[in-house]
Parts: sequence; structure tokens; C-alpha cells
Amino acid sequence: MFKKNIIGIIFIVINQFLYSQNIGLNFNLTGTGRDITVTYTKNISHNAISVGLGYNINRIKQPDDQSNIYYRRLFATKPIQHLNFNLSYQHDIFYNFKCIKPFLFYDLQVKYSTTRSSMYLPYDYDSTYLYTEHPEDGIVYKNYIRYYGPFTWLANNIGIGFIANITKQFYLQQRFGAGMVFIFGNEPILVKYNTRWEFIGLINIALIYKFKSP
Repeated sequence: MFKKNIIGIIFIVINQFLYSQNIGLNFNLTGTGRDITVTYTKNISHNAISVGLGYNINRIKQPDDQSNIYYRRLFATKPIQHLNFNLSYQHDIFYNFKCIKPFLFYDLQVKYSTTRSSMYLPYDYDSTYLYTEHPEDGIVYKNYIRYYGPFTWLANNIGIGFIANITKQFYLQQRFGAGMVFIFGNEPILVKYNTRWEFIGLINIALIYKFKSP
């Protein structure tokens, strides 16, 4: 009888453990760049902890024409620099909602990669504009491509999100956040070894599969 009770308790624990897990396929747009990350999530009551491993996506065309060095400029030049490690925590709010479950979250992304910047800098001057009304029109610009790093990136975001039911097993997740990225590394052309930081945002969309109860 005692053995049967123990087996029953173990079965219930395993059942609850499996049913409170899920796997997600995430697309993230952050202040460092873009990535696709697979996450494993363990739900504990109204809380969830996720770990993930992803792929940083290189982008030749820059999202803006500013002379930024870091903002959305992450560009991997070696296979290992494509790796993205993700850790996040979320806490459910408004528990009475049935189809949509909103939550607050903290998200950390860790990356190690170089940057790529396309900049237009003054290169020459057309002297025929020197004595005109607009002498600045004589400045000739040239496009320069520069690679810096590699750097270690710690992207921290907090925000709000929700999970919506698609089927009993599949869910859609969206998150919107803001925070800061800390950048560590040595680049003599820019500055000596130092910690840089920038304000960033996070937009996330994910397809989540929840394990079926045995």
C-alpha cells in the first residue's frame, strides 16, 4: 500500500512537471540587432523562468543612416559570434483573464560579437563651390565600412507581454520592453578598454508549444 502511494505521488509530480513546461521559437528585435532563439520555459505557479539559445542575424543594410557604432550594429564575423544566450523571468498579472495571459518580464541576452558600421565621412572638396552661397555643397563624402570589436554584450530589458491561446498546445507570445545594453571590450580605435552602455528596446514574437499532460 505504501509503495502504491509513493508511485502515485511520483506520477503526479512528473505529470505536473511535464505539463508546466514549454518550448518557444522566438524572433527578437533589440538594440543590438535581430536574432532567432529557441527557449525552454518552466512554469511555477504564476511565474516562469526561461533559458534559450539562438542565432544572431547579420544585416548588411543598416536600419538608419546615423553614424552609430553599436546600436543595431552587431555583425558576426565568426561562427561563434552568431550565438545568443537568453535568460528571462516573467510574472503573470490579471489572473482572471482566460484566453489572454498578460505578464511582466525581465529579459537578459548575452552575446559576443563584432560590429559593422557603414558611414559617410568627408573625403574631398570641390573648390568650384568655395565662393558660392552654399560652400558646404562642395564637400565630397565617401562611404567607409568599419568593423569594431569583438565585444561582450549584456542586453537587459524589462516590460510587458501576453500569451494568447491558438490551440490547446500552441500559443502566441508577444513582448515589448525597454532597458540598457552594457558593452565590454577593447577597441583601440575607439577608446581604451571600457564599459559602454546605451538605451535599447525589445520587440519579441514567439510561437510556443506546451507539453501535453501524460
